[in-house]
Amino acid sequence: MSDVFAEVKRGVSALDAARHYGLSPNRAGFVRCPLHGERTGSLKLYTGERGWHCFGCGAGGSVVDLVGALFDLDPMGAVRKLNADFHLALPLDRPLSREERTQAQRRQQVGEVYQQFQDWRERLLTRLSVAYRVGWLASRDKRMETWTAAEALAVKRMGLVEYWLDTLDGDLEEQMRIFRDREGVERLCSQILNDTRTR
Repeated sequence: MSDVFAEVKRGVSALDAARHYGLSPNRAGFVRCPLHGERTGSLKLYTGERGWHCFGCGAGGSVVDLVGALFDLDPMGAVRKLNADFHLALPLDRPLSREERTQAQRRQQVGEVYQQFQDWRERLLTRLSVAYRVGWLASRDKRMETWTAAEALAVKRMGLVEYWLDTLDGDLEEQMRIFRDREGVERLCSQILNDTRTR
């Protein structure tokens, strides 16, 4: 049975489950915690198997724990709900066959690659946000002749950085387009951020 729990955690992230069940996380993965009253979102939802954590009430755990808390289900009830709602087709009342174990291993490998991609995406979103802010602050608060080379570049590329931020928040195919061009994207971030960090 523990294999089934692991499969569910590999197959559905807390972020995906939250969206499926009507929560609306922001770009950083934060949402208002449904377990306690709050005005600002303090519950962080993660991709992959990392689960969730509320910085307000301290609750957290895996996607199974999240669904259990949302629907007042025991762990097996949460697994059954996720299995049905996400069409995981997991054998809940019998051991896995050899073919099912092979498929589970394949899903795990794909999941690990996807997690690496999501980790890269989150890091890049942070760097792009900072790069955009460098340009925005320079254009708002400083005279052009006082800009550093990095600030001038950040201002010049604000539109492109904003496009990348929007694209990384879009569908997976659009995100993969950025991933394929990641060397240029990361090089621009480095040109902006490395200079401004040393000032």
